[in-house]
Amino acid sequence: AATAHVSVLPESVVQGEPQEFTIRVPTERDLPTTAVTVEFPDEITVYSFAEPPPGWAMRPLRADDGSFRGVEYRGGEIGVGRYVDFTVLGTPFTAGTAVWPSRQTYADGRVKPWTGPPEQPGEAEPETGPTDPGPAAAVDVVEPGAAPASTAGTATTAAAPVASDDDGSAGLWLGII
Repeated sequence: AATAHVSVLPESVVQGEPQEFTIRVPTERDLPTTAVTVEFPDEITVYSFAEPPPGWAMRPLRADDGSFRGVEYRGGEIGVGRYVDFTVLGTPFTAGTAVWPSRQTYADGRVKPWTGPPEQPGEAEPETGPTDPGPAAAVDVVEPGAAPASTAGTATTAAAPVASDDDGSAGLWLGII
């Protein structure tokens, strides 16, 4: 995906598993970003928000049923050539592509809608102008047991094989350590 567009990490998650999502907002114009509004996809239930970075205020947006439908961040500034990460917790409940439309406001008051069709893997969309729709961020939600399409933005740790003694307790303790 293009590195300058609003994105959501990780790019692939497992259905039914709680996940931390990072909303990455870069400034790609020659003016600072002063606000961003993100809509949550129907496939993912967001239920908690991390404190926003210093200087930023957060306003959760609610649906008629009281659930969170999105979030707005204002009051801070993302400088030219910089980015800021905002973090939420959620659980994906429906497999498929979960689209996260967003709107990025710049210091001149212009709003860049990141509401177009998501980019296809390996295909970066060129910048479409300061107020023309660009590609929305998307996350691939896979069924349990399926291999995620991508693990960008996630860390994995593999345990090394451990030799054990006759009763197996040394191997167990080494594995725990």
